[in-house]
Amino acid sequence: MTQLTAIQPLSRKDKISQLMAAMNVGLLERKEQIKLILLAALAGEHVLLVGPPGTAKSELAKRLKNIFVEASYFERLLTRFSVPEEVFGPLSIRALEDDRYARLTSGYLPDASVAFIDEIFKANSAILNSLLTILNEREFDNGNRRYKVPLISVIAASNELPEGEELSALYDRFMLRSFVGPLSDSSFSELLQLSAEKFEPELNIRLKLEDLAEVQQLADKVTLSSSVLALCKEFRTYLNRENIYVSDRRWLKLIKLMKVSAFTSGLTQVSNYDAWVLPHCLWNKPEEFSGLQELYNQAVAINGDFTDERASSLVATWEGRLKADKSQQKQKVDNKGRPLFINDKGKQTLQSSGEVQKTNAKGEVLYWDDYDNKETTSSRGRYSSSLNAIMINQAFKPVMESISYSEDHIKGRVAGVEEILALIKNHINALSKRREDAKTVFESHLWLNPELLSKVIASLDNALEYSHKLSNRLVKVKQGFEALPREQEVDLSDTSIPVDAALEGELCE
Repeated sequence: MTQLTAIQPLSRKDKISQLMAAMNVGLLERKEQIKLILLAALAGEHVLLVGPPGTAKSELAKRLKNIFVEASYFERLLTRFSVPEEVFGPLSIRALEDDRYARLTSGYLPDASVAFIDEIFKANSAILNSLLTILNEREFDNGNRRYKVPLISVIAASNELPEGEELSALYDRFMLRSFVGPLSDSSFSELLQLSAEKFEPELNIRLKLEDLAEVQQLADKVTLSSSVLALCKEFRTYLNRENIYVSDRRWLKLIKLMKVSAFTSGLTQVSNYDAWVLPHCLWNKPEEFSGLQELYNQAVAINGDFTDERASSLVATWEGRLKADKSQQKQKVDNKGRPLFINDKGKQTLQSSGEVQKTNAKGEVLYWDDYDNKETTSSRGRYSSSLNAIMINQAFKPVMESISYSEDHIKGRVAGVEEILALIKNHINALSKRREDAKTVFESHLWLNPELLSKVIASLDNALEYSHKLSNRLVKVKQGFEALPREQEVDLSDTSIPVDAALEGELCE
């Protein structure tokens, strides 16, 4: 008697992982597009594939349909002359006989679970309004009634980008976008040896339609980390700088995609790694993608609780305070509290001004020549007679000295610096932990591209190096505060009064 072995049910994560691997079989250089269309289906969004004909765009849509247990499929190539009947179904003759306007939608887009629409931007105004309603609200107006449609996702394709305002709303409905080019030379030999196999995944790994509703409902409970919010702000700043428009609706749906990415990977909080999808959603032209991807590679190390920008600003602030403290000066006084000045001989004096010999712009002393009635630098006049020095009253410069600070002031400054040092230390520890965990995260995460790991590690290393530099700058600031001149403590037990023997005028050295 044959003994039957019970098949252990797979977890949702395992199902998706196996489906993703199966979808890649028989396709070359399409891993990124498969991830995008699968994530879009799980999140209830749509994908636009831009590229020349013959690059497996329709095959990707057909494979998406086959990952579901029960799903209907619709495919159509649009032209400038396409009519609504080609997309939404013909008018019902029987309904017209009953004075009703209704379409027979069976087998058409309103009846489809997965749809592939080629040359999507050739849709005319007669098709556009109903298409937008189906894409966004999952509803279709049939006659005088509005019906819910079973649509999971639309995969659209185009050889060109939309032109004209009337198509901008349609373009915005496709959250995920990808350029699909011909295979590279390195895959050409493998392409020639591919066998045509129909994609039919095992039933036990296929998804049910109710799985999608459950994923979207539970993913909505996933929380956002402060780091992800900081990362989104970084992207928004970049988009504004590069003049790339992204609607508010797209930002909201982006959050939904990141939550689905995190939830299906078994996480309860969206991390910076789930923001891998941002570059695929924010470009309007294919050439903008590389800049967005590079931004993600660099910004993946962002810590929302303590950003590099905030750390740099705090360090610069404390460096400025140290500079200000060191530059503070006051006029020196003698032991009786009288202000001191520097006379023309370079000696300290109590006099704020005095009579000095006048000099010219070169610093040469001047004499008055009565015979020629003019100033001269020569001390001898005609017949070797002595000339009188020209004397003027000149204000003397005050003798300045660095301000001495109280012990409490210095301790307060040092404590403030140590507080920032502690924050930077925690930031460094968080970055180090993230670096240690990066490989494990990439191995366990459903959606991350393994080729991105080295770039993420490099970004984290750069952030660590920068943070260590900031820490070293702060250590020098701390040492600078500790080295500030301190006020001398007054010994209250010493009641002796010093006798000042210095004379008014020039002080003895």
